[in-house]
Amino acid sequence: MKYTIQDIARETNLSRNTVSKALKGSDGVSPETRKLVQEKAREMQYRKFIIENTSVENSKSHGSVLFLTRASVNYSDFWINVMRGIESVLGENGYDLVLGIMNEDDLSKLHFPTSLVEKSVCGVIIVEICDIKACNAIINFGLPVVFVDMPNQFDRFIGRADIITMENQINIEYIVEQLIQKGHKRFAFAGDISSMNAGRGYRERYEALCRTLNRHDLILDEEHSFLHEAEENFAEYPYLINRFKGMSSLPDVYICGNDWTALHVMRAVQSLNYEVPKDICFVGFDNIHDSSKSFPTLTTIDTPKEYLGIQAARCILNRIADPHIPYVYSEYTTKLILRGSTDL
Repeated sequence: MKYTIQDIARETNLSRNTVSKALKGSDGVSPETRKLVQEKAREMQYRKFIIENTSVENSKSHGSVLFLTRASVNYSDFWINVMRGIESVLGENGYDLVLGIMNEDDLSKLHFPTSLVEKSVCGVIIVEICDIKACNAIINFGLPVVFVDMPNQFDRFIGRADIITMENQINIEYIVEQLIQKGHKRFAFAGDISSMNAGRGYRERYEALCRTLNRHDLILDEEHSFLHEAEENFAEYPYLINRFKGMSSLPDVYICGNDWTALHVMRAVQSLNYEVPKDICFVGFDNIHDSSKSFPTLTTIDTPKEYLGIQAARCILNRIADPHIPYVYSEYTTKLILRGSTDL
């Protein structure tokens, strides 16, 4: 069962037309409404997944594990695939998966879900919450904690929580090398690397780009980069288009923090009559479903999303069984997928 525009309209008390415009990033919708719709879409996507995959007949549950994430306008299928891996392991071992979603106000005020505060869950799997203060507070509840991906300053949590992540740099360096050999010299980055909730993955991808450019005596095109924009900015086409209209030219290549960002920036560029990859190339990260359906299809770096979830679930169950085992830091390899958004 998939959520529909009508479902979201009912949940948000908005018209189907407004919901449709908000999801497409069309004009005529306020930023506040667009954010509300996109966050609700993501929340419903998560909740329906749990409903569909949790057996109501499981009377022998050993307990529950909290999947704790933040409200976000990025409603790609990345985390649903991670969740699918988590649920497959938890279900086989007699544990239920429960969902906790925190908005920015919750994070800043440390307002956590009741299940965490009352410790009615056996452990916590954290995704997309990278704020140091919030992460510290979660760990201080004394429950087993696993990060999927990790905060920017992840070294603070080594030996305090298990970390499951993906390798972020090798394939970025490789494709940047290939694009330089093709003759491209102006590279920009699109992705938040500076906010309190910026994850380590974005930072490592950005650093891999800069390091590779440096080897060729090139520097990042900061004027055309999007380094401090929040997700809400990438979801607002008027914002992106105004930024591009204020630029005298465009870089040769955008390396993006993830596919969702790449697809939004690419569509904005195309709306201004630039051709991809003739005028500008795009590289994403994650290999979400939409990356293979865009026009042109998006060159990206595939992450083993479901296996990240499987390993996270195994980690949390191992730590529930024995809190004193050594902590895990595990990286999964990634794979470059060349498609139509680059001229390679």
